[in-house]
Parts: sequence; C-alpha cells; structure tokens
Amino acid sequence: MSAGRLLRSLLRGEGLVFTAGVYTPVQARLAELAGHNCIYVSGYSCSIGYLLRPDIGFLNLSDMVNFAGMIARAVRKPVISDADDAYGNAVTATRTVEEFARIGVAGIHVEDQRFPKRCGHLAGKLVLPFDEALLKMKSILRARDEVDGDLVIIARTDVLGSEGGTVEEAVRRGIAYADAGADVVWAEFRSPDDEAAKIFAERVLAEHPSLPLLFNYSSSFKWSRSKWRLRFRDVASMGYKLLLVSMGGLQAELVSVWRYLKGLAEEMEAAHWRLESELEGTPFENLHEFAGISRYAELERLFLPSGELRERYGSE
Repeated sequence: MSAGRLLRSLLRGEGLVFTAGVYTPVQARLAELAGHNCIYVSGYSCSIGYLLRPDIGFLNLSDMVNFAGMIARAVRKPVISDADDAYGNAVTATRTVEEFARIGVAGIHVEDQRFPKRCGHLAGKLVLPFDEALLKMKSILRARDEVDGDLVIIARTDVLGSEGGTVEEAVRRGIAYADAGADVVWAEFRSPDDEAAKIFAERVLAEHPSLPLLFNYSSSFKWSRSKWRLRFRDVASMGYKLLLVSMGGLQAELVSVWRYLKGLAEEMEAAHWRLESELEGTPFENLHEFAGISRYAELERLFLPSGELRERYGSE
C-alpha cells in the first residue's frame, strides 16, 4: 500500500491522529518506535536545525525534498512534509508536487502566503488574494492527480494572522479549498485561546462533514499557561482529525542536548556516566544496533569474498 493510502486510511479511522514535528531521520525513527502512526517533517524545525535561521523563506524546494526524502526512507510510517507556499506560483508549484511525490511522502501541506513566506505565527505575513490562492490550489490538485492520486494535499490558510484577516475569510478559503478537492484543510490561529478555532471547524464541517481538519498545536504558544489549556481530546471534540505539535521534536532535543552539554561542561565525566545510565533499556542503548549494524554484518557474511572476511575479522 502506498504511503498516501496509508495516511488516508488513518484519517478515515477512529480517533485523533497526532504526532510531533521532526527534522532528521533519527527523530523520525524515534517517533516511529514510540508508537506514532505518522511522521511530520516540520519546515521551521529544518530551518533552525540545518540553517539556524528563522522560518522566513530561507529553505527552498530542493532543501525540503532532500530532508523529507531522507526521513521517508528511514521509516515505514506515512510521512507528511511541510511544503511551505509550494515555492512558486500556480504554474511552478506543479514541480513541487512532482518532486514530493517522487520521494514517497504520504502528503504535503501548502499555505496561501505570498513569497517569501514565513512561519504562520510570525508577524508580517502576506497572503495571496482569494482568487489567485484558489487557482493555485486547483493547479496543485491537478498536478497531484497527474503524478500520484494518493498523495494527500493539505491546504492551509494563513489569512487570520495577516493584517486585517478575519475568521470569515479563513472559513471562506477553507471551504473553497475543500470544494476544489483538498484532502485536508488547516487554518493557522492567532493564539492558544483563539475562538476562531471553534468557529472555523463548525462552519467548514457544516459544508464538508467528512473533511479531515488539521490543528496546529503550535510550538510558538505555551499551551499549559493558556486560559483554555486545550488538551488533545478538546481539539478532537471541536471536530479536528489531525493534530501536529509543530516543533516538538526539536524542542525536546534542545532541552536534552542542552542539559547534557551543560552538565558535561560543569561535571565532566559524571555527566556522561549519568547519560550512560539513562540510556540503559532504551531502543538506542547500543547505537550500532540502532543504526542496523547486524543487517549489514549479515550482508557481508553472505556476499563478501571469504578472503576479505578473514582479512577483516580473522579466521573465525
């Protein structure tokens, strides 16, 4: 079964589908081992993780296809990748669809911002006019049908966070993208207590009752300190089917690596001994096995000349 079909099956199933954003094959493998049913390649995490730059348009199509491709090859679960604004207009965006389909991801999300795009929770966003945004989405969907009909297209509107943006316009765009054939619709909201989240879901689902909606449990917000303190079950009860903790993997990595390196600087070997203890019983306690050395050792045994094996490993 193709990755796209796997993701579609998940979205048709019972319950909320959720995961955290990752940016490396290692993080993706950990998400898979931890029991997540899909993997999300976060564009902002890639921008920070590889460039140490904010998400204001520094990454290009080749970058994201390369990162997402390495991740898709490292896991068996379906992979959703950030495709930003599809890196062009309605015509050049067709190549974006072709390239992501080629590497085997299950789905991509595309937003209706003007180039250069930026994180949905940074000020200064500009969105395409409604008619241009809709035509661009129709072009993307047509390209999808031509190259891989299973590829899930997630249409995102950032209009709420733009100057003068309204929930009415977000709903208008969400319904229009669904009418055009988008598989999933996503609106970016302004805060963890944004009433627009409820309004958007109610109005879009009134027109498209079976449409999966995506909710960004954004790493830009402090959910535990918000007024609503939304739990995942609250998001599901509003009608959302897919939830992404957008930069969760990067945030967790930063905390863990910072603690270790700070400890190493201050406590020297004691910090590393503590890390060795913490590694015990994890799937990555033995890094050689985590990377699959046994598989390649077996390939050597089967296919390398016996003389080379004796040279490498001795007479045994």
